[in-house]
Amino acid sequence: MTAQTLSEKLPTTPPTAPRASDRWWHRLLDRRFLPVAGTVATLILLLVGGQLRYSTDDRSFISMRLFSNLFIDNSYLLVLAIGMTFVIISGGIDLSVGGVVALVGLVIAKLLENGAPLPFVLVVGVLVGTTMGALIGVMVQYFRIQPFIASLAGLFLARGLANLLGKTAIAIKDEGFASLASWKLKFGERPDIWYINLSMIIAFVVLLIAVYLLHYTRFGRTVYGLGSGDGGQAAGLMGLKPGATKMWVYVISGTCAGIGGLLFAFYTKSGYNLSGVGMELDAIASVVIGGAVLTGGAGFVLGTFAGVSVYGLILVICNREGLEIWWNRILIGAILLGFVLLQRVLVARRR
Repeated sequence: MTAQTLSEKLPTTPPTAPRASDRWWHRLLDRRFLPVAGTVATLILLLVGGQLRYSTDDRSFISMRLFSNLFIDNSYLLVLAIGMTFVIISGGIDLSVGGVVALVGLVIAKLLENGAPLPFVLVVGVLVGTTMGALIGVMVQYFRIQPFIASLAGLFLARGLANLLGKTAIAIKDEGFASLASWKLKFGERPDIWYINLSMIIAFVVLLIAVYLLHYTRFGRTVYGLGSGDGGQAAGLMGLKPGATKMWVYVISGTCAGIGGLLFAFYTKSGYNLSGVGMELDAIASVVIGGAVLTGGAGFVLGTFAGVSVYGLILVICNREGLEIWWNRILIGAILLGFVLLQRVLVARRR
């Protein structure tokens, strides 16, 4: 074949690169983002419905006051759900976090009651959660115990220790702790005053750190590799360290549970052995509603943030309607079921 014949067979115009708009649409239609898109759509639907139903001539439902109250009331849940996101993406589960919240609150109350310095008490409270997470991580990684069983044992241990510390609520009367719990910045004027308190700031700092760790670091890539379903073999072939990471995700979850316990103590100003009952299920529900797949390997920290927002808005709307508390569970259960079915469809299509 001569050079002239070859040139005649070649295309006369170079192939065009995909347009930016095409790349944007392709990313939007990527199945990985569909659960998160569903979460955002649900959040928008709740906000629009609330705006239409509860807004008046002098006050709007969608306001900074709404979001301020939403995250003041759910800061501790956001931190718990962030830690749970790491565990679920890695293919595990952590059922101990509700018990850890109760244990941390009682440890803080008891130490302050006995005159321990406040900075020491705050650090010890968080380290209680870290220790529990490390214990579960060791059981999962080095003793090959199923995460469900290991974390269930952690739940029983935390609840048992909380019952040993006290079977009645202990009010936290320390002035330094009370000042931290009540500290807030005020914005706006009446009737639209809204606040930022210390719990919100801590929760959003944890959120930013989690986004960086999970989505921009080698550690985060290993967490996703663990949840791919091959026991971390692919991650190991890539030069990552799946074994150590499997333990560290539980340390992170335990630390977040310790911080969550501290924030819950700020919220209630007390320690109680029955605090946090069912809170681990609320955290798991928020993560799944936020788009994480229970089998692991998929999910986003900001999706969890949206999931906690949906959870909190459902509580707000039920309170506005004057509904009994079990309606909260019914609505959250229905939404959770819808997201699990969506995940099932997406996994089936991917296969």
